[in-house]
Amino acid sequence: MPLWRYGVGVSMLLALLGPVQSFSQPSEEREIQLRPDTEQQTPLGLLGFSKPDVAGLQLSAFVVGSLSYNSHIQMVPEFAGGAAALADPGSTNFRFDKFGLGVSKTFASWLSAGAAFEVESHRDRHTHGFDPEFGCPGAGPCMEQFGAEEAETEVNLDRFHVTAVAPLGNGVALSFGRFDVPFGIERHDEPLLLTATTSEVFRFGRPERMTGVQVSYPFTPSVDMSLWVVNRWENEVTGEGDFNDNNRDKSFGGRMGLTPFPRRGLLNIGLGGFYGPEQDDENGNKRWIIDVDATWTPLPQLLIAGEFVYGMEDNRAMRQRGGPIAAPAEVTDVTWWGMYVLLHYDIVRWLGLSFRYGYFDDRDGGRTGVDQQLQSWTFAPIVHLSRLIPTLRPTGATYARSRHAIDWLDLKIEYRLNRSNEAVFSDAEPGEDILEADKISHQVQLQLVANF
Repeated sequence: MPLWRYGVGVSMLLALLGPVQSFSQPSEEREIQLRPDTEQQTPLGLLGFSKPDVAGLQLSAFVVGSLSYNSHIQMVPEFAGGAAALADPGSTNFRFDKFGLGVSKTFASWLSAGAAFEVESHRDRHTHGFDPEFGCPGAGPCMEQFGAEEAETEVNLDRFHVTAVAPLGNGVALSFGRFDVPFGIERHDEPLLLTATTSEVFRFGRPERMTGVQVSYPFTPSVDMSLWVVNRWENEVTGEGDFNDNNRDKSFGGRMGLTPFPRRGLLNIGLGGFYGPEQDDENGNKRWIIDVDATWTPLPQLLIAGEFVYGMEDNRAMRQRGGPIAAPAEVTDVTWWGMYVLLHYDIVRWLGLSFRYGYFDDRDGGRTGVDQQLQSWTFAPIVHLSRLIPTLRPTGATYARSRHAIDWLDLKIEYRLNRSNEAVFSDAEPGEDILEADKISHQVQLQLVANF
């Protein structure tokens, strides 16, 4: 995975600038690069190879594999996306989850470009409703059924950017490409996460990626801003592999970052928003969110992060839902809000512990298909396997807006407890009526992440 994808600073400007450092910007915003004299301290270097460099292109990659267990799967109607089903209920499953390869090149101090693609295996399950119009058998109540979706392997154009920095003030960065939405600390790719799974806010509450044009500017070492015009809302439950425009309008957004302690403690607070028509038709369906995030590294071994989102969409169309999540068909305005708090602490050099609490209030059922309050408690010890090699240095990159280093090889051992105030978790077989459901589910995942 190219280091330009990691983004160290207080805005997406850093993730886009790469090694550009000729303009005035706070030191903690610069993307950390490995020095030439430390190449022998990388995994390839220890094997006698230098960092891959082909015609000036920097090459890098990552792989993800896992062993997963689910007690139940969340019922999410197809119009709201689906729920991750890495293993069948009550079963364990070994997986080769993802392979990513990236290239980047700096043409001049003011011009750079990069791109990455992923080969990803995933499987989401969603439920189908059956009413008399669609063949609900007999005169009994209509029930939901899980679909029989198989695992899919997709090649995804994951990221790219062409970035030019104009020598105006502290440097105005203009970028064209596909980017991570710079809200919070969570990202789509596992090497950028301090847990094995993402929060409800990330999955249901906000966009994850965007494709279009972005302008970034650091006003001072403590204040920065990013603005963008993009195609659409991209995330896992809306077809994260499709970045093409789905209507004749565009979406707009931005984030203002404040870093009151840019050098000591690295506290960053951000206020952002995203607005646009996000349905496939042109009926004026507008969706917007307000996002507040914070990241703080009070101690070298401690990272604290949090995010809050509030959103609304007008004229949201929802089909009739059968039992046990029965609700009528309707087209209505919907709102939602959610938050998470993440703490990570390195107990010793090679062992860390992450804890995340997440809460998501889908008060009208517009995001998950069910009017519910979702909560999760996630515990994830992380064994930094590469740190067991005394002579191997870290990658040189850090998690977004933090000083916490990303390692070459991590083993995450995650337990996650999910709870809803509605019975939305089921272990029913695909194609069978879901007659019973629970309010609690358990997930266990052992995840290996390797960077090259």
